[in-house]
Amino acid sequence: MIKLSDLHLGVLTALLSVVLLFYSWNFASIPGQAYGAGTLPRLLGYAGLLLGCIMILQGLAGGREQWRAHMAEWIRSPRSVAGVVSIIGVIVFYILFSPVLGFLPSAVIVMLIPMLILRVNPLLAIAVAVVMAFFVRYAFGQLLLVPLPRSPFLPFLG
Repeated sequence: MIKLSDLHLGVLTALLSVVLLFYSWNFASIPGQAYGAGTLPRLLGYAGLLLGCIMILQGLAGGREQWRAHMAEWIRSPRSVAGVVSIIGVIVFYILFSPVLGFLPSAVIVMLIPMLILRVNPLLAIAVAVVMAFFVRYAFGQLLLVPLPRSPFLPFLG
């Protein structure tokens, strides 16, 4: 992987924030309210633009030697590369298999695999994955009413 300087990342952050601001202006507002669907994207766009400008200034202050992109140190570690690949893999796994397995089994697998690859204690990894899967299911499924894929293996969980 290529490691970019603050200057590079600042320019990228500022440009993406401008794009976000541009597209969020067309979001409809809620009738009778001072805010609407574009409020949070605009807030994030302004925050990203400010952050991008700060990063650009820090990159310029750092001197010319920091302006060059170079290879990141972590790319030499097979475990770090496996960690990055596992994150991409579990995202693809969740997209493909959560409709079949349901949210809870898929979420446990999605959290468990990267922790095991990064050598977290297996008992701790299992405990964290199970507890967090139930917590996320409760937060999104019950409190926020987000429809999550149901598990044919665990029908008693609703």
